[in-house]
Amino acid sequence: MVDGAEIDGCKVSFRREPGEAPTLVCIHGSADNHHSYDRLFAELSGVACIAVDSPGRLGSEGPPLASVSALAAFVSRFVEAEVEGDYVVVGHSLGGATAIEHAVTTPPERLKGLALLATGGRLRVHPMILQLFEQLAASGTPAKPTPGLFQPGADLALIEETKEILRQTPPATGLTDWTAANAFDRMQEVTDIRVPALIIAGTADALTPQKYAQYLHAHIPRSELLVLDGAGHMFPMERAAEVAMAIRGFLSGL
Repeated sequence: MVDGAEIDGCKVSFRREPGEAPTLVCIHGSADNHHSYDRLFAELSGVACIAVDSPGRLGSEGPPLASVSALAAFVSRFVEAEVEGDYVVVGHSLGGATAIEHAVTTPPERLKGLALLATGGRLRVHPMILQLFEQLAASGTPAKPTPGLFQPGADLALIEETKEILRQTPPATGLTDWTAANAFDRMQEVTDIRVPALIIAGTADALTPQKYAQYLHAHIPRSELLVLDGAGHMFPMERAAEVAMAIRGFLSGL
């Protein structure tokens, strides 16, 4: 169910699915929106889930947020307004950086865990991606899936689905997202995360290689690591059933 709220005087759109607590608060990646979690939600029936649109896309008003710290502050305000009881932050790519920032800066009272998908304590964006989005933003041309997003032999229907998701995000917003990702660095502070963390990586992820996840696992004290053989960057969509199973197992151990 797509819902809406008002945060700091601006409308915010999000998808909410009812279920058992703790609530999964799902944060999308660069140039994405809440639809990037549609397939995962379909596999998480019975679990309370929310996927929120960051400002500057779909029904979330305001300019896109230019830093991960600003995104994490937005998530904190959203949680205060819309989430009752305990919650776990699920973050994909830039959303994973936002989840890390949120955990580093938020007292672990209601926050019970993190699920970090295809992300790292520092994110470096290839200059070609930044240049591409600069060109798209200047021309207003909708973005297409970035090379390296998918595993080899990816389903064509999934690629078309991703094109539609990206089309709904303004290219200038995508550029702001990618720039924020490129500036993110919490390599030293991840050791301060005290809540449990599930870290998932794909061996065929060209954007956030497996070593990023291995670093997180080595430095987040209460973490577990799952590596999906052959999975690309968009494994929350491509391998939704496996990711959902891992999240269910993680929740059962909290």
